[in-house]
Amino acid sequence: MPICPHCGFESGHGALECPLCGTRLSEAAVSHSGQVPAGSVAWEDPSVTFPASLLRTWRDSLFQPSAFFRRLAWEDSPARPLLYYLLVSITSAFFVLLWRSTDAPLLPPTFGPEAPLAPLVQFFFEPFAALVGLGVGVLVLQLFALILAPARRGMRATARVFCYSAGPAVFTAVPILGPAVGAVWSLVLLVIGLREAHRTTPGRAAAIVLIPVVGIIMVLGSLLVLLVLAGLATGDVLEW
Repeated sequence: MPICPHCGFESGHGALECPLCGTRLSEAAVSHSGQVPAGSVAWEDPSVTFPASLLRTWRDSLFQPSAFFRRLAWEDSPARPLLYYLLVSITSAFFVLLWRSTDAPLLPPTFGPEAPLAPLVQFFFEPFAALVGLGVGVLVLQLFALILAPARRGMRATARVFCYSAGPAVFTAVPILGPAVGAVWSLVLLVIGLREAHRTTPGRAAAIVLIPVVGIIMVLGSLLVLLVLAGLATGDVLEW
């Protein structure tokens, strides 16, 4: 009985694709163990020196995500992915600081023109904010993986995907358009990475990512509506 190398599901004789995840068995290296030998990514390969390891990992994760995530060793330590995540986050914050410090008209300072040091303070706290975002994001994604991915792996795999999906954040080098493109690209990488990490279908992986995102948007939208209604009730909106 063939075993899918992607999710480990045992299919019936003559099956052309896995009924669980849809992997085409005729095109895959099917083994009796159901395991795919993990390769290595440049960032975790000690034979690749810095900064080449960082640049290659960034390139491969963005432009060859399926092959990249399939090479990850899911149970390895998350220390190296975490370092990659922090470097990307700090680089992104640096570009934000650069645009705000030059008073670019399309990207005004966060706390207004009367607080010239606000962007610098925000840059200083970016690593801490990134760590909080990582923790919350991994917990939420793992929760939905528990519900939607029967062949899921543990939280360490989710954390590795989250860290390596952060690469598009450096698109903040381009004001306005860059952050938007980076955010969408990161969501795409999350879907692809979680599909590989939790041995599930693209649809289930997309649901793991998009359900929390849609929920957050709905909550923020509801709060905005409530604020507008409160302003109308007090007359503040009309005065403004």
